Amino acid sequence: MGNTTIIQKIEQLPRLPKALNELLQIINDDNAELGLLAEKVSHDALISAKLLRLANSARFGRRREIGSIEEAVIRLGIQPLRILVTASAVTSAIPPVNGVDLVKFWGRSFEVAFFCQELGKRAMLRHDTAFTCGLLHNIGELLLALMEPIKWRQVQAAVAEGADQAEISLYLLGVVPAEVAAQLASEWYFSDELVAGLRYQEDPPSAKSPSKLALVLALAKYLPLHWDDCTDAQRTSWLAQQTEHFRLRLQMDGLASRLEKMLGAGEETARQLV
Repeated sequence: MGNTTIIQKIEQLPRLPKALNELLQIINDDNAELGLLAEKVSHDALISAKLLRLANSARFGRRREIGSIEEAVIRLGIQPLRILVTASAVTSAIPPVNGVDLVKFWGRSFEVAFFCQELGKRAMLRHDTAFTCGLLHNIGELLLALMEPIKWRQVQAAVAEGADQAEISLYLLGVVPAEVAAQLASEWYFSDELVAGLRYQEDPPSAKSPSKLALVLALAKYLPLHWDDCTDAQRTSWLAQQTEHFRLRLQMDGLASRLEKMLGAGEETARQLV
């Protein structure tokens, strides 16, 4: 199956409900008013419930419990609110997929998102954009499992035997998961910067225009998988080596301890939403 056919299938997926579609557009509008955002969130009971669960969770929670969407808007501020609303909306938008453990899937997504947020902030990127890019980084895999379940199982079997996922996906499906993720992000009105970050995550230097976000995402994916490659005493120097390898300049003070706390936090967050 060719790239064009897969992209057509993405375009033919059931559209987001109107309220959710409008909500994502508001989230991605830098000029949106907080009052309008609160109003749109309040219209969707499922998103509201997820948002409040997240806002009061250990990772995002404040000292005093947040009891309403209006209070969340006032107390959290726009960037944390964007992160929470996006997380709630995205996890609500994708239907269950046979054979996919959604808690583990979204757990990995959130872990990368947390890493991406911290790294993005230190790379002078908007950390809400970096978080969303991390959250969506592997959504192409979920869509391919939904649209082409037999071929996607073949991809997974080949990867388990040591094949490169991008190469085998291109061979069997005519498209790589990163391109599918980028296409969906475009359909959902996310920024060109975020779409490029997703599209070039496997090979940032191949981007037509330099994409710092793609570099940050690539590093955010790499670090949790290789965290135990060094001892705690070596961690800071190891992180410096990795950032240099990924051609990034980051503020390194306290980075190791910040990232250490994020390991495993993704699955805890996913349980709040799935």
